[in-house]
Amino acid sequence: MRELEVKKDFTNIYTRKFPNSYLKEMKRLEYRIPDKTKPLYLSIAKQLYNKLSKKISVIDIGSSYGINSALMKYDLTMSDLDDFFLKEPSIEQSKQFFEQLPSDDSLDFYQIDISQPALRFSENVNLCKKGICVNLETGNLPLRELPKSDMVIATGCIGYIGYKAFSNIFELIKKQNSEENLENPNRDPVFAFSVLRIFDMTEIKKTFDHYGYSLVKSDVHPIRQRRFSDLEEKHKTISLLNDNGIDTKWLEDDGYFYADFYIASPKKLENQLVIMSKDLKRHARN
Repeated sequence: MRELEVKKDFTNIYTRKFPNSYLKEMKRLEYRIPDKTKPLYLSIAKQLYNKLSKKISVIDIGSSYGINSALMKYDLTMSDLDDFFLKEPSIEQSKQFFEQLPSDDSLDFYQIDISQPALRFSENVNLCKKGICVNLETGNLPLRELPKSDMVIATGCIGYIGYKAFSNIFELIKKQNSEENLENPNRDPVFAFSVLRIFDMTEIKKTFDHYGYSLVKSDVHPIRQRRFSDLEEKHKTISLLNDNGIDTKWLEDDGYFYADFYIASPKKLENQLVIMSKDLKRHARN
């Protein structure tokens, strides 16, 4: 897949016991997209909370060390995490760091990733209720270990995972509905995720449509993800985008990856999708 050949491989820093190396490298590359997506996710979560009047169960795909959870539950920024974790604290100090902070108790996180060490860290410091180590492209999700979710998010992993992963997620939802004898679109989750502009969404959109979902690219301006790691990554990215007829002026030409923000809901709730999409623009941070 040409798109994946463009990007630098960071596998070696995603599979360590602590997030120190990951955060150090992401700081170097000015990876700050979780700061940008945080208010968008929280906007959707707040609307769901007001509608459902219960804790919102969030599944974070490609969660790594629980960055989204840390930012959303504890109102932190990537810089806050850098300031603490780059001092290389112990696991106990890390746990105490979060325990002393006020938290948003309206959110419960369940995390999915292929890195067991990253998930174990997140569980140990209580950034999630449960971490599930599974390859969504090839593995089946464990029905008993994940609750009925209200919201599914992903920051940075779409492209590495594709339509097969979402097909597996939708099959899990079908099984959960079947067990509960539930056929109510109001109980099916809303999806929200950022996708780098180099990735083609055609097959993923077809999958959402097949399972009765509307998937739309929001009107939020493309979000800066991170700086290119080197000139080769920049040239390959811009070449790929231009070959696909995508204008990179004022965006990737400036030396950074950019991502679009997508949201999805059951087709029967398209009016809800429109409302959510409009609200996102108000919360977007440039």
